[in-house]
Amino acid sequence: MAADRERLAGRIIDLDCSIPSRALRAEKKLLEAEQGTLQDRLDAYTYPVLTLPPEIVSEIFLHFLPVYPKRAPHTGLLSPITLGQICRLWREIALSTPRLWRTFGIFERQTGRSVLRDRADQVRVEAAPRRSGFCPLSVELDYVRANAPQVFETLIAHRARWQHLKLFPHTRDHLVAIGGPFPLLRTLTTSALMLCDDAGIHRSTAFHGSPLLHRVAIERYYEIFHDMLPWSQLTVLVIQGIGTDQCIKILILAPLLVYCDLYLDAGNTEDKTSRHIGLAHMKHFKLRGQTPLLNPLSILWLPALQRLQIDEACLRPNPVTALRSLLSHWGSGPHEIRIGFPSRPIGRYTAALPSVVFTSTSQPAVGLGFLDLRSTNLGIEAASIDEEGDWEEASSSEDEEFDAQADDTGDGSE
Repeated sequence: MAADRERLAGRIIDLDCSIPSRALRAEKKLLEAEQGTLQDRLDAYTYPVLTLPPEIVSEIFLHFLPVYPKRAPHTGLLSPITLGQICRLWREIALSTPRLWRTFGIFERQTGRSVLRDRADQVRVEAAPRRSGFCPLSVELDYVRANAPQVFETLIAHRARWQHLKLFPHTRDHLVAIGGPFPLLRTLTTSALMLCDDAGIHRSTAFHGSPLLHRVAIERYYEIFHDMLPWSQLTVLVIQGIGTDQCIKILILAPLLVYCDLYLDAGNTEDKTSRHIGLAHMKHFKLRGQTPLLNPLSILWLPALQRLQIDEACLRPNPVTALRSLLSHWGSGPHEIRIGFPSRPIGRYTAALPSVVFTSTSQPAVGLGFLDLRSTNLGIEAASIDEEGDWEEASSSEDEEFDAQADDTGDGSE
């Protein structure tokens, strides 16, 4: 009897232990069944964005990039490469959208470049024209080296499609070789700093075959630009360093200017011409620097001038009197004048010219970039375009380019 009771008690304990296990197993089966049902539903789910027509997705992609002609970085968040890393469908759409690939740049400011880096340049330069189809191109060539002939020759082969160009030539030969025609070119930003001086430079007329070129920005003026540019057709001109006497020569050659921004260096300020220089279309005029300009600029005739910005140093020694005299010579009555770096209350200008709205600024000039013309309270401003230092690694296929990006920090950045 005692043994039977002990056996029954043990059985009861076993049953007590097995009941939770059975319940858990049953619950597990139910959970697994529910999980399978949910997974089936999830597998059948289509994300709304993936149901959009490819042309709509393509348009969304275009709004993801910096506004043209600003150059999209080669890699990173705002790169078209990023769009191709989400899924294969997006990769196919990105590669079939030429306007995503219509901007590119080559930068050569750093030293000690590797063979891989040179190969990456070549791959990128070959890929951009192919992916961009027949689209006009926005191109930045920053000190492309003489020992990279393949890259340079590939770029030149597509110059008929260049619409916006930022050019910093590394050698004089580059400047000569890059000659036109450029049937689509509209804006040019350039410098000759790497050419050191004007001595012995071949006189190039590189951009005379550019019928649509109306906007030019120059980091610093050298005599080589005198023959190189079609001054007579320009409507927008920005020069960040030019002598006063050179300035007068250029203004004589550019009668169609509507917007002009000049930073004047010290130079000969004597009036060497007895005739007036008529700029009948000039509406916005910016004069910056430390050189008094009353004598040289009094020969200008600017009847259409609407907005003027001028550093007070350009009006020394008597700024208010000098300004009133200049406006009298120019035959103009601008309704807005901004005085740069004033040393006296702006009210003195207002008292002398009560019909003009005066403001002041102590902001230094922005750096050069593509001419991005924006409407501001002083009219048109020239703004910089960002320079990215990111590069994608050279790849043997387009898929590899999307999947693998080099972490290269040797490139210059803004």
